Amino acid sequence: MTSGTRFDSHKISFRKIIRLLIHAEASPKGSTLVATSNAVCMVEKCSQQNLMKIREAIMDNTDSPGQLKLSGTIHVDGIHVCGKFRRSNRRMKATSGSVLAVHGTTEVKRRLRSINPQSKGNQRRAKNKRVAIAMVEVDSQLGGARRVVVAMCRSENASDVMTLAQQYIEPGSRVFTDENPAYNKLGSCFEHFVVNHSVEYSTPEGVNENLAESFFSRVRRGEYGVHHGFRPMYMAFYVHEYAWRETYRRRTQREKVKQLASWLLAPGYSRYWRGYHGGNRRRHLRQPRPEIVMGSVDAPWQDARSTARKAPG
Repeated sequence: MTSGTRFDSHKISFRKIIRLLIHAEASPKGSTLVATSNAVCMVEKCSQQNLMKIREAIMDNTDSPGQLKLSGTIHVDGIHVCGKFRRSNRRMKATSGSVLAVHGTTEVKRRLRSINPQSKGNQRRAKNKRVAIAMVEVDSQLGGARRVVVAMCRSENASDVMTLAQQYIEPGSRVFTDENPAYNKLGSCFEHFVVNHSVEYSTPEGVNENLAESFFSRVRRGEYGVHHGFRPMYMAFYVHEYAWRETYRRRTQREKVKQLASWLLAPGYSRYWRGYHGGNRRRHLRQPRPEIVMGSVDAPWQDARSTARKAPG
């Protein structure tokens, strides 16, 4: 039954597989390896590999070329993940006279935060910074998000944003964004409306991107509260998992577990995680090539998929 699927050569019982799917689905902001191991009664390495297989199945099935494009009203925004700067060990001491002279301004806040982006450590961390671009389709009947599409980029730039919009959004749709210059070109293909966040969260006409911000709040809680940080090479798996949770949140637990089981038991080996702990790790998981990371949208994952198809197993 599992031969030729993502669970090929598995050594766990079907009962544990079902328990794993139920536990993974039931966690609104994701599940830690320790919690999954305790709930399903398996070692953490096994939990990690199988949870990542679930995320891989979600990414492959929710981001396939045959998916319908988003239409209607779309909220578009980006969230910066990984590569977070650290504050310096020593705070910059300001004299009482200088504090009174510039009290309440951004300058005194900048001096007291003491974040030096030019330090060697922060320059090293900046190389790991990624941006997740989210496109959230508004449900005109029930309200809230109807469908969420995400993609990883190196930065929030006009070229990648335009490529993603043309790939995933139906021409002529209404697109709501903030004042970031990366979204200025969207008006050439879509009805583009802008909310200036330095002035307001929503315009009197109702232009906002609250659905994208709401989605990002759950991603951020998962990053800090559940997983205690993401890594750039695995980030795409996690954001697709959160997009799936947001899109299918109105379905019953039975429907979601059956959907995950059908994806995991479909023909086709796991390209990224088969034999992972045995040393069979793909090149992009060991050391991503910086020259192809977001040279085009989602380049490292497309490159890995194309090479994995040629490799046996």
